[in-house]
Amino acid sequence: PLANNTAPIDRNAFFQNWLEADATAGPQRAYRLACRLSEQMRPIGRTAAAHADWALAHTLFWRGRFAESRALLAAIRSDAITPEAGANARLELLIPAQLSLALATLGEIDAALAQAGLALSWAQDQPEAMHLASACGYLSLLHCFLDAPAATLEWSRRARAAASKREQISLIHSANLLEYWALSRLGQPTDEAAAQTALAELRRIGRAQEARAFSLYAQGLFHQAPIHACTQLDAALDLNASCGLHPWEARLLHLKSQSLDAAGQLGEASRFLHIAQETAQRQGARLFLDDITGIESRTHASPHLEFAS
Repeated sequence: PLANNTAPIDRNAFFQNWLEADATAGPQRAYRLACRLSEQMRPIGRTAAAHADWALAHTLFWRGRFAESRALLAAIRSDAITPEAGANARLELLIPAQLSLALATLGEIDAALAQAGLALSWAQDQPEAMHLASACGYLSLLHCFLDAPAATLEWSRRARAAASKREQISLIHSANLLEYWALSRLGQPTDEAAAQTALAELRRIGRAQEARAFSLYAQGLFHQAPIHACTQLDAALDLNASCGLHPWEARLLHLKSQSLDAAGQLGEASRFLHIAQETAQRQGARLFLDDITGIESRTHASPHLEFAS
C-alpha cells in the first residue's frame, strides 16, 4: 500500500517536469532539473529521495558520465524503497536496469548482466505487463551496447510483444528500432517503413527521443552499407550533441572512421579513429575503447542474458 495514501512518486510534479525535459530536450535541460530533484523530493520521504537519485544517475549516464552514474546508483539503499502500487516507474526495476547500462559501458560485463537479471526477475514476478515490457526494452538496449545482435533481436521482440498488451507506444517504436539495428547487424532484411514510422513518432515526443532513436537507425544504416553511412552518422552525432546526449558518441565516431575508410578517405578515417579513442578514454568507456583499439575481450564474445520462461 502507498504510504499516507499519496499518489505514486513518479507522478510528482517535480519528477514529471524532469521526465518531460528528459524526453524533449535531453540532459541539455534535464540535468539542471535532476540536480535540484533531491532537494525538492527528499522532504517527501526516502522513496522519493531514491527516485531523485535515480533520475540524476539516469541523466548522468546519458551525459556520458558513466562512472558517476554507477556510483550514484550503487549508493541507493534498497531498504529505503517502499513499493508503490500503481506506479509506472518502479525503482525495483529502474535501479538495476540503469545500473546494468552504466556497468556495461565501463566494461564490467558480468556485473552488468547480473543487474539486468535482477531487473528481469523482478518484472517477471509482477502482474502488470508494462514492467516486463520495460525490462525487456532495457535488456534489448543493453545487448545493443554489447554489440550482441541476436540477443538484441530477441529482447526487442519480447519488449514489443509485452508493450503491445498495454499500448506502450513509445516503447513499441523503440523496440522496432532496436530490431532494425539487430537485423542490420546480422545482415538480414529490415523493415524500413517500420523504422521510418518509429523515427517519426519518437520525433513527435521530443528531440531527445529522436536523437536516441536516430543513433540506432544510423548505426543500422552503417551495417547495411558502410561506404554510404557517413552523412547519417554525422547527423546522429549532431543531433545527440544538441541534446547533450553522449553514450553513443565513441561508437558513432568509430563507425564514422570505418565509413570514411570504406570510402577511401584514409586520412580522415585515421583522424576520427583517434577522436573516437579519445572520447572513449575520457568517458572511461572501456566497452567502446576495447573495440576501437582492437583488444580482444569478453565484449566481443556476444555475452547475453537468456529469457527464463
